[in-house]
Order: sequence, then structure tokens, then C-alpha cells
Amino acid sequence: MRSLLALSFVALLAPLHASSSSVEDSELNALSARLRARNLQVDRLQRVSPHLVEVTIKGETVYATPDGNIMLFGQAISFDQNERPTNLTTAALWNKVLELVNNGSTIKYKADNEKATLVVFTDYTCGYCGKFHASVPELNKQGISIAYLAFPRSGPNSPSYETMRSVWCADNPQEALTNAFNGAQIAAQRCARADAVDQGWELSQKLGMQGTPSMMLPGGHVVTGYHSVEDIMKLLDVAS
Repeated sequence: MRSLLALSFVALLAPLHASSSSVEDSELNALSARLRARNLQVDRLQRVSPHLVEVTIKGETVYATPDGNIMLFGQAISFDQNERPTNLTTAALWNKVLELVNNGSTIKYKADNEKATLVVFTDYTCGYCGKFHASVPELNKQGISIAYLAFPRSGPNSPSYETMRSVWCADNPQEALTNAFNGAQIAAQRCARADAVDQGWELSQKLGMQGTPSMMLPGGHVVTGYHSVEDIMKLLDVAS
């Protein structure tokens, strides 16, 4: 029985491939109606694999089969070819992160011979973030671009949060962020681009991040803490 349950759960975690959005919407609407008929307050539905839907009920996350016959409580984890675990909720949020990278909402330090892009949630008041930032030129030399999202740990309306908004609004955000890491005063500015700081903060909360720097590898795997250039190249599977 234990083996059967394990095999069944692995099947639920099969990779999600492209499908008709109209069919998907219809299935999610039907699932929502069925759950509400059970007097469950459904806040959000999000498909994370062909056979598994993430359901937020009164702020709590559970998982259900698309027909609603089975509900799972706890974290849904998938493993890549290197046996690295990825929380499927995190992986689903990767598309939003990628959207911010592609629309220019990050502060990007681009490598000339770009081989990979590493997304990093950062806070200029964090010592290890500063240590990581000092390694960005070497990472760029190795073909790794760095795309920063803001995660001011002190939260909205704090001085560091407002400084991060000013950094994003600067004429040269890359220079302004480096100056902030070096302890320089950043002139207060307001602009529409500062919304990216709000988006970074919101994503950090959805991802359950507790500290900085937090790196997000392609696909959604999150790695926290400071890592050397060599370690990062291994994580990204990039050859020097």
C-alpha cells in the first residue's frame, strides 16, 4: 500500500505541459464550484501539474486533484535530474519572476557573453548581499547575468524600503544600487518603476523567503544565503 501511494503521488507531480487555457479554466471553475459546495472558502486555484491543483483556502495551501476527489495537505515537492527538490508552488511563481525579468522590472547586471541569468532577491542593508554584490563583476566575466529583485527585509514603509524604491527610480539603477551597498545616501525619488519593489516584496512573501540573498534558479528552485562564484556556476551548470 505504501508503494502504491508513493507511486500515485509521484504521478500527481508529473511536469505540466502546455494545454488549452479554455479547457484548463473550465476545469478550475468546476473544481472551485465543487469545493464551495463543501462550504470551503476558496481564495485561489492554481494548476501546478496536469494532475494537481494548488488551492488556497482561507490563506492555507492544500492540493487537490482536478476533479476534487482527493485533497492533499502539506507541501508538494518535485525533484529534478540532479535530485534537487523544488516546491511546486515556488516553481509556479517562476513564471511571474521571469515576466519581471523580461519586462525590465529587475535591476540587471548583464554579462557580455551571457550564458545564464541568475535572479537574486536582495537588500542593500544585508552584509552578505553586499558580499555577493562584490562578486557580480566576476560572475559577469563568467557569462552569468544578475537580475535583482528587491526584498527589503524591514518591510513596506520602512526607510530601507523607500530607499530601494528610490534606487529603482534612479537614472542609473545599477550605479545607484552599487552606491547603496557602499553606504552612500540615495536621493529620494518617485516613479512608476518603483512598483517593481512592491512586486519583489510580494513575491518574496509568497515564496516564504526568510532572508537575503535568496537566489532563484531557472525553473524556480530557491537557494538562500551567500554562495561563491564557483558554487553558483555549479548550481547553474555553467562551465568557465
